[in-house]
Amino acid sequence: MLLSTVILGWIGVFLFLLIALTFNKLANHNELGFLHILMAVMYVMWLPVPIAMTHLLNSEALQVGMIFGILYLSMMIITMAFQTGHIVHIEKELNKSTIQEERSDHMMATLSGPFELLANILKCMWALFLSIAFWETDNFIWAIIMALFFLLIIYFLSILVDTSLLKRIKFFGRFHPNPYLF
Repeated sequence: MLLSTVILGWIGVFLFLLIALTFNKLANHNELGFLHILMAVMYVMWLPVPIAMTHLLNSEALQVGMIFGILYLSMMIITMAFQTGHIVHIEKELNKSTIQEERSDHMMATLSGPFELLANILKCMWALFLSIAFWETDNFIWAIIMALFFLLIIYFLSILVDTSLLKRIKFFGRFHPNPYLF
């Protein structure tokens, strides 16, 4: 199980690097749908990681954390797949007829916004349990890194609250979505 997870994990890392290196070129050619499906496949490759980490670290805390990790990755796979379909559909329709850009923005807000923010909050929760598991196994450097990563929950929660409120609060308006953190 561990070897197959490592292989799939490295395939996911390779896809991440491919996305990072080709992002500008693909975006300039309006191939955002292809980028999203690559991200979905990347997350699919990482899906066994929470199970393997739980097995490898043999931590009771991580057994709970594994649920957050699997939910996070599953949610990202689902949202990337839906976004791919939407992006490709809208681009094809825009070339054939005039569709309001507002419709497209509405659908992207529905398919990404709070859904991806909630997924990232689950990712932070997984990082918390990873931090606990690393601390229990005396991997203090990784425990500190995961604890710092967990602190991103403040960022994601702030943006989620800001996007969920009808009447905005100035404090939450200070936080802006960053695609690299997502």
